[in-house]
Amino acid sequence: MVPHTLVALVLAGRAMLPGSPDIPAEDPSRPEESGQVAAARYEAAAREVSNWRLEALDALEPKPVVALAALVNAGKPVVTRCVRLNNYWCIKSARWNGELATDSEGHVGFASAAYGAEAAATLLRRYYLDFNRKSALDIVRRWAPAECNIATSIGGAAVIAVKGIGGTLRARYLASKRRGKAVRYTAKAGPGGKPGRVSMVLPARTPQYRVPDIAAGMGEKKSRSASSSAASAPARPVRAPKPAARPTTTASTTPKPAPPPAATACAPDERRLRNYAARMVAGLDLGPTDDLRLFEADGTPLPNLSHVMLAMSGFELGMLRADPELVDRAIRRATLKIRAGKADLARDGAASATR
Repeated sequence: MVPHTLVALVLAGRAMLPGSPDIPAEDPSRPEESGQVAAARYEAAAREVSNWRLEALDALEPKPVVALAALVNAGKPVVTRCVRLNNYWCIKSARWNGELATDSEGHVGFASAAYGAEAAATLLRRYYLDFNRKSALDIVRRWAPAECNIATSIGGAAVIAVKGIGGTLRARYLASKRRGKAVRYTAKAGPGGKPGRVSMVLPARTPQYRVPDIAAGMGEKKSRSASSSAASAPARPVRAPKPAARPTTTASTTPKPAPPPAATACAPDERRLRNYAARMVAGLDLGPTDDLRLFEADGTPLPNLSHVMLAMSGFELGMLRADPELVDRAIRRATLKIRAGKADLARDGAASATR
């Protein structure tokens, strides 16, 4: 009874959603053939792709939550920004197939969820083979890097790299209001006017500790000549110590304890990355630093790839996650493209050998 109710809910939700296409997709493994995808457009004001509701019904789980969220136009935490972009892995722009536009932070709005899944599989292959990032922790450190960095030294300032929009009036204004500021730009604007980053040196001094008097003389030993000259010199008269001055106030004279060292600014982000990596390896009998075994050396996907992609989409989206069929179709398309590329290389090699 429950499956029939679920199907009825999904179909009713699809009929009531705005912009429902009259022509269904002929082949779900080829997203470019769908009339729904051809009509998709990025709406900058709403920061969403126009067909995200229809895509979510087909490509996300759990279905009842997705159908209800699409019907009532739910927001966070159920429907996140990447759901509205058909980008269930929150991928940044790199001229992907099906890329319509990007939001203010560079996240891609895909024409369909299938394009987003295919881009995720391609990007994981690049990380695993080209960048040699084999473990879950290595992958997430580049996939979703920490937003801050800190380096400290005793007696020095704590240098914190604050992610900002380099060269903008807003960034310079904020920097000018910082006391003891020392602002430097670590990267110039990129091609197409893409902003760089701003590094700020914040005056966060580490505590200074005075060496107690009882420790005097515990360093380097005095030379023998200096000891003999000190012994031959006439002794000076010993003066009586001066009485200590009485406090002029009634406040407690107990010294205040030294402030604790500043905590690392990136500790929450480091915990987030470790949680992300733990989600990726859950159920694989692997650790966050073990080889995930995602691809063969020639790029052929391995069974663990599907598990990792589903886990990553669940971490990125929170209450929702990608449908396993969506991920399997994306992996099949990636496999077909790899085989086609090998066939082209073999054909080119044979043609050049006959010349």
